[in-house]
Amino acid sequence: MASPPGGYGPPRGGYPPPPGYGPPGPGQQPAPLHKPITGSAETMAMHAMTIDPKTGLPKGEKPPASPAAVLSLVCGMLLCLGPLTGPTAIIAGLVARAQAQSKPNAVGGRGMAAVGIGLGALNLLLWTFGLIYYLSQDA
Repeated sequence: MASPPGGYGPPRGGYPPPPGYGPPGPGQQPAPLHKPITGSAETMAMHAMTIDPKTGLPKGEKPPASPAAVLSLVCGMLLCLGPLTGPTAIIAGLVARAQAQSKPNAVGGRGMAAVGIGLGALNLLLWTFGLIYYLSQDA
C-alpha cells in the first residue's frame, strides 16, 4: 500500500521511547509525581520563607472554608424560603465555628459562619414578627 503523496507515512518501530515517557523499564524507578524543589542555598531559603510550616500553605493564605460555613451563609441568605432556613443556618454556623476553633490551621470560614448565624437569627425574627402581625389582624 502506498503512502499518501507528500506524507511521511507511519513511523517504523524499533526506537526506544524518549526518557521520561512510558512505563519504567526493569530496574528503573518511576518518574516523580511532582518536580522537587532544587537550587542553591538562597533558593531553598527563599522557598522555606514562603511556606508556613504549620499549615503547608503559602504564608498569609487562609485555609479553605468548611462546607458547614458555606451552608450556613447560603441558608442565612435564603430569607425568602421561609423560617426553615433560619435554624439550618444557625446550626450549620455553630458547627462551622466549632470546627474552625478546634482546627484553626486546617479549617477556615469562621467569618462566613458568623454572618450565617446572624442572618439565620434575622430570618427567624422576621418570620416570627410576620406571623405575629398576620395573626393579630382582624379578619
